[in-house]
Amino acid sequence: APGNLLILWGESFRARQPGAVMAGGNGGLRIRAAIEALAILVHKDNPLACITLDQLKALYAPGAVWGVAGAEGTFAAVPVMPLVRHEGFGEAAFFRDAVLQGASLPDTPAQFRRASHLLKALAASPGGIVFLPAGYRGDGAKALQLSNGGACAAPTQTSASRAEYPLSRFVWLEGKAEGATLAFFDYVLSAEGQRDAVIAGHFILPYVFGEEERRKLGLD
Repeated sequence: APGNLLILWGESFRARQPGAVMAGGNGGLRIRAAIEALAILVHKDNPLACITLDQLKALYAPGAVWGVAGAEGTFAAVPVMPLVRHEGFGEAAFFRDAVLQGASLPDTPAQFRRASHLLKALAASPGGIVFLPAGYRGDGAKALQLSNGGACAAPTQTSASRAEYPLSRFVWLEGKAEGATLAFFDYVLSAEGQRDAVIAGHFILPYVFGEEERRKLGLD
């Protein structure tokens, strides 16, 4: 699970059950807990509406300009300015695996601790590009649609749930479904636990999937 979301879930659960000790590790059940999707955000005046994953990868090459993703006219020569949130939030690993095929990000992307500061910097950078959990939005920014060879898809709850949006995946949790760990899973799948996922910028687990996981855990 993304680190910041796991921390939030853990803090919320322990506030309800102080002293609870969870049994994690291998050998337990694995459940779907939320949906993680990465939005690709650009300056609101960026002329592009949809790009492919290959074009997205090209935008993160050293010295890239927006023409590599199909921008035309004067914007084609505008340098790409990658902006990223601090590594500790977890989405960088997802982006490297899904877009860069494990390659490193550019050597000197501007890093920010807070998503709000990152989005403020994007609004002031016409050539800027950002990847963030899809629940985050900011004035002066817009989300690009993405294609992996098929139709363009926006980073929405519906497209992510249907696996139509290329940069989306389930958040998985694993542990022994007993004692405090089972209670923790119960919390994560509850309305309050799913609200935590939204706070962290993720999408809730669709109801039908949540019910499947609850039955798997013997909670219904």
